[in-house]
Amino acid sequence: MARAALYNYCVRGFQVKNVDAIRSSRIVAVINTSQLRVKAFQIIFSEDGSFFINFPYFRHRIGLLCASALPAGGKRQTDINLEQGGKVASHLVKYSHQPDGRAHFSQTGKIITAVKRQSIPLDAQNGHIFTLQIQGLAAFEPADPVKDATTSLKRAVIEFTMEPPDSVKFVGRWLDVNKIRCSSPVPSIGPIVLTQDPGGAWTNSIFVANPHPNTRHVLAISCIPFHKLGTEPEMLMFDGGFDALEAMTDPTKEGGFQAFIYPVSEADNIRQRLGSVDYVQKS
Repeated sequence: MARAALYNYCVRGFQVKNVDAIRSSRIVAVINTSQLRVKAFQIIFSEDGSFFINFPYFRHRIGLLCASALPAGGKRQTDINLEQGGKVASHLVKYSHQPDGRAHFSQTGKIITAVKRQSIPLDAQNGHIFTLQIQGLAAFEPADPVKDATTSLKRAVIEFTMEPPDSVKFVGRWLDVNKIRCSSPVPSIGPIVLTQDPGGAWTNSIFVANPHPNTRHVLAISCIPFHKLGTEPEMLMFDGGFDALEAMTDPTKEGGFQAFIYPVSEADNIRQRLGSVDYVQKS
């Protein structure tokens, strides 16, 4: 682990000559507690520079997806109505972020790519790119002690260890390695680094990256125990596809995003009101 603290968003500090990351086409994130060890999600890097986040391990399949916005002209609200711009899905989706900033939810042969928006191009991105919150770890597929302990250019596992939490919160930050600054001069950092977010909070992050040549960004993933999210015993919540940071934090500007929540109660009623993104094969 690097002993120098990393400033994600600041120009102060010392530039690092070498940034180490776990480089693999598929990254599996694992949560390990004293009670269970489960797989939470996957990061998939493509040769064209895109990345995907896949959620195959959650047992609930019916959710609510949306592409919406925080309105301008008021305080930034913390409670978001996902029915605004929302559609019901009967399958777990995959989040895609293309190099040009196009972002969407999809699942080949199961979900129509209807919930989408224009986000930040990956070359211009430097900071928060997604948040994933989980409640009820027993709802996830157990990690295999052999398969989910190996590392290769095709598949690697990153593991976060903690005491049994009420919930967990993952944050992903897309970082340009040329803009990374440390609190003291060190020749190399990573793949586990103590990082500071814009609010001043410190946590360990694991750097992962596309294994293909000419990659100049790392995805820093942190995971912390979090408070209870709601009354549902098992929940999976995601948000990403954001507008630029200044739009998301300035209450005078509209700030767009994508989000989902699984499971969703009264799905049939919501489907009748909002519609569905389920793929229906024509006869």
